[in-house]
Amino acid sequence: MQSQIFTYVLLAGLAIALLWVIVTDLKSRTISNRLTMTVALGAPLYWLSIGLPLWPGVAFQIGLALLVFAVCCVLFAIRQMGGGDVKLLTVLALWVPPSQFTLLLVAMAMLGWVLTMAIGAWRVAHSKTIKTKPARDTVVLIIGTAIAALFASAVLGGPKLPMPPGLAGMGTTSPAAAIALMLAPFTILLIVTLGSIRIIRRHDRDLWVPYGPAISLAGIWIVVSGQLLAGHVAAAGG
Repeated sequence: MQSQIFTYVLLAGLAIALLWVIVTDLKSRTISNRLTMTVALGAPLYWLSIGLPLWPGVAFQIGLALLVFAVCCVLFAIRQMGGGDVKLLTVLALWVPPSQFTLLLVAMAMLGWVLTMAIGAWRVAHSKTIKTKPARDTVVLIIGTAIAALFASAVLGGPKLPMPPGLAGMGTTSPAAAIALMLAPFTILLIVTLGSIRIIRRHDRDLWVPYGPAISLAGIWIVVSGQLLAGHVAAAGG
């Protein structure tokens, strides 16, 4: 019982640390090394609290972290990620079981997309670029952000919009209609994304992708949803 309480305390501490990362990164675009070090040092305590064996459990976590660090270093070298983002995702790999890490990456991508559009809408609303229409473009970006949020919600298991019965029936009567229904969301996704990027860059050439907040929100989601702990429990049971 005490071990379970300690586990939940550690997970709560991880969520709080990730919330603080969001605050600091949005304010200053920096992620404290002390904060990432604290998250890293908390991982061995978490391993002990859930009884993770050295092999393959701990070894796999360390191996995953090293793999993530290597890949992120390549992204850092080509200026696609910041140093703080690399360290944050690496230390999160010490916590998230390999079986659930793909979920973390999907959540990070979806939430990062929504955040990028939301921040872009805020910047456009305050744009002073000549010969543009900030009010109109802001409304368009807000609509795009809402669409992005609906897609993210569907992917991450949140509330979904019901499909009209007429459209649902089309997929069962015609293969072409079924393919069209499958491709329609991705087509909308592509149009909204490309259109939003074009609008944002019309006002501000610097398209900031908030990796730090996206990684942190994905980490919080995987903790709160129970995916992190469930992954380790399933691995121990297997």
